[in-house]
Amino acid sequence: MNSALLNQSTLENDAFVTGGGADFGEMDFAWLKAAIYRSRWILLGGAILGAVIGLVLALLATPLYTATATIQIESQGPQILGGESDASGIQETNEKEYRKTQVAILTSRTLLERVARTLNYTKDPAFFDRLDMDRPSSAVGSDDYVRSVVSALSERTNVSEQTDTRLVDIHFTGPDPKQAQSIVNTIGTQFIQETLERRFATTDYSRRYLQQQIDRTRALLQNSERALINYEQSAGITNVGPSNDDKSHVSLTDSNLNAMNDAFAKAQSARILAETQWSKTAGAALMSIPEVMNNPTIQSMQIDRAGKVTQLQGELERHSETYPTVQTLRAQIASIDVMMDTAAKRIRQSIKDQYDIARDQEASMAQSVTALRNASLNEQTRGIQLSTLKRDADTNHQLYDALLGRFREINATAGVTINNISVIDPAEVPQTPVWPLPVFNFLIGLVAGAIAGMLVAFLRERLDDTVRTPDEVERRLGLPLVGLVPMLKDSDVAADIADPTSSFSESIYSIRTSLQLATAHGIPRTLAFTSTQQGEGKSTTALALAKELAQSGQRTLIIDADLRRPALHRHCGLENESGFSNLLTGQTDVASLVRKSAALGDLGIMTSGPLPVSAPRLLTLETISAALDLLTPSYDVIIIDCPPVLGLADALQISSATEGTLYVHEAGRASQRQTISSLRRLRRGGANVIGILLTKFDFHRDGYSNYGYTQYYYNYEAAKN
Repeated sequence: MNSALLNQSTLENDAFVTGGGADFGEMDFAWLKAAIYRSRWILLGGAILGAVIGLVLALLATPLYTATATIQIESQGPQILGGESDASGIQETNEKEYRKTQVAILTSRTLLERVARTLNYTKDPAFFDRLDMDRPSSAVGSDDYVRSVVSALSERTNVSEQTDTRLVDIHFTGPDPKQAQSIVNTIGTQFIQETLERRFATTDYSRRYLQQQIDRTRALLQNSERALINYEQSAGITNVGPSNDDKSHVSLTDSNLNAMNDAFAKAQSARILAETQWSKTAGAALMSIPEVMNNPTIQSMQIDRAGKVTQLQGELERHSETYPTVQTLRAQIASIDVMMDTAAKRIRQSIKDQYDIARDQEASMAQSVTALRNASLNEQTRGIQLSTLKRDADTNHQLYDALLGRFREINATAGVTINNISVIDPAEVPQTPVWPLPVFNFLIGLVAGAIAGMLVAFLRERLDDTVRTPDEVERRLGLPLVGLVPMLKDSDVAADIADPTSSFSESIYSIRTSLQLATAHGIPRTLAFTSTQQGEGKSTTALALAKELAQSGQRTLIIDADLRRPALHRHCGLENESGFSNLLTGQTDVASLVRKSAALGDLGIMTSGPLPVSAPRLLTLETISAALDLLTPSYDVIIIDCPPVLGLADALQISSATEGTLYVHEAGRASQRQTISSLRRLRRGGANVIGILLTKFDFHRDGYSNYGYTQYYYNYEAAKN
């Protein structure tokens, strides 16, 4: 038990202790369960309030209706003349991207403005009233009013694709079901009309563009044919036959160029190999280069050196460093090292020379290849010029024919209107509103209220600085829990103390058992009880423990050392004419100061006695130690009921004179900071704090039902009754 005494760093720092060896998984679950139980009315009230608010908002909200129309968007319209697809530009490489583009157009500002103008909403002053929206301040029909109408339509219009189909649903939500139907159907028809107009405009633009390109290409064709004829005449070429394009005959220049290209490729490969070998060798240690390691001369010198080293080791075993033979061998080894280093450097330099030679050969051959290539190009210039002019003329002729054919196709399909969009299901007047949904709003309010209640409960728990549970005693205060005393009703205190089968008595038995392990000789001979403040159950627990020790056969004395607000004489039904204060002032007749009560058996009781003018002057370490020295030979255990620590110095003096101190803490009362401050004062005063007694613990109130022995005794009493 001594190893579990108060940790010095815990008391020196007025802060929360997050460690303590507890099982944090179980601790967190217990804390959560207790927090929910303690805040159950907050959670229930928040949930009910949220549900009521959600239901009221649902009943007061304006009903909204959604009209839906379904259209089909194909990537290509029906073929009429066989060329409409290409002419209209409908065919898309990526069909998915095409459909996404069309869906975006359905909610575009331009289309919604067409819809607004078609339905005359841009000049309707009651439009916003029917949508249950605020009317803009701009004049009806103005540009700002039109933008406001389009914005209102955009906010309430939604478009969605049906999965794995080419169908698109158009939705509009508003308070007027007939208006919603009219808007959705108008969006579908105007979308089709706008698509057709856009394609017609595209076709007309294509015709004008192709006409311009045809005129330009015709001029290019005429110029290229004229340049070809002029070159043939100036060069004296009347007919260009196949011999001009014959590749079987190769000139001497071309043959030399081919051979030089092959030699250049080999030189380049040799240079790359030499460069790779040199790059590996340049930064490497001399004796780690493969060429050096494999060199026979180097290997021979290494063998010779190894022999010299062996001889040197043998000489060193027989002679000192200054011996001539040793110095000779060291000189020979150093000479071999110099020769090996010189040879290795020569090998590495030879690798560098090979790389330089390969690089120079590559550069020389590159110059030769360039010269031969220029000569070959000059040799072929005249034939290339003729071929170039002929290819230009042929290309311009093919381009002119293609443009002319495309222009004729567009002219043939110009009057044909192709439509790849069709309405599948026109919108009908919606009969059931989509909002509000009373049941849904009720559930949302219920969940939101419960979440808000949980946040309030969590904040309340986090701001609560009190220590409530056994887990928190060890985790926050850093002290072992000696015992757990249950909450008792005021009318049942005496009965529970007298009843050996009550849960209170059972908790006292547990405390007695824990104290037997506190020291090497069992229960401390002198044991002080103190607490943070008055009324935490300190006196009741001390009296009950003293009674139990006396009934178990030990000579026990309980002393009321609270010389400010004594209470022991009232609990025992005794007068307070003489007692502890008399002993402290020098009265040595101990027998006259110790009394007994019929209800408490053999327990010796020493009340506080007359209250002194200044308790701190009387309760000094010397007087207390002297008094205990007089009492110790006559008793096995002396229990001292001390005043609280907070704001007083009495308990510090008494605790420092006793063998052990039990700190009584009422569950959920004193704050953690107050308790830690009190424990720190005791520690600094030299008190040996054995552990904590958690009193007035009501696990039903705090929501903890997993403290086994307390739960057991409560159930035991219920069964007994």
